Amino acid sequence: MRKRKYLVGALLSVVGALVVSGTASAAVTGQSYSVTTSPAKQQKKVFGPVGSFKNVVDTNYSGGFSPFGTQTVLTFSKDIKFTPGNIPQCNLSSINTVPQSSADAQCGRSKVGTGSATINGGLLTGVVAAYNGQPSGGSPTIGLHTDVFLPSGAYSFSTTLTGVLNTHSNTLTVDIPPTGTAITHFETTITKKKSGKKKVKVHGKKKKRPIYYVMARCKKKKWVNSETTTFSDGSTQSASTVQKCKQKKSKK
Repeated sequence: MRKRKYLVGALLSVVGALVVSGTASAAVTGQSYSVTTSPAKQQKKVFGPVGSFKNVVDTNYSGGFSPFGTQTVLTFSKDIKFTPGNIPQCNLSSINTVPQSSADAQCGRSKVGTGSATINGGLLTGVVAAYNGQPSGGSPTIGLHTDVFLPSGAYSFSTTLTGVLNTHSNTLTVDIPPTGTAITHFETTITKKKSGKKKVKVHGKKKKRPIYYVMARCKKKKWVNSETTTFSDGSTQSASTVQKCKQKKSKK
């Protein structure tokens, strides 16, 4: 109980310092976004497995850390495809605020990636785990569960950012919980995860080929991805990124 009181007291002290630092002159000065899809060598027309899909969003502030982000919309190249398939679905509400150890115990088979976060320029840090969630309105979801730690390294609390994937527009809309803090760095890497098999025609014959959570092709020799974040004051910031890819010969 004493340890819990200490952690709560320490967290309140940190949050108090953040509120004081959030003066009227505080502002978001810009964002940067990077996406690294590996391997970068893919077929021109046929989607192939992605071994690593890393997304990084950095938000720059001046004069304090407000306003806070409330939602980020990621728009992916149409040459990148998400197929949750038969990956087990996690009930994200059941892991929303529990530590990652408990989230893994409940939804370990749904885990599709990991990452990290920096909050208020490093006053708090986060460890991220990505889970394939249950569909929302027929759309796939991904839970970005985050354990938050104090400057001392002690665990503080957990929260989950829920993203809804629109497979038609190829966008991922991520709602950011209102924790009273600003995410200044957030990165997630989705790893190679088999999600089932699909029948394809090869020389007039149907064959089953494996499909994966993230797949890519190299139709235009580059992947263009972008993001837009909305903040608590109604303002927005956007950033985009371009990665070159190399075409390889189609499989027969």
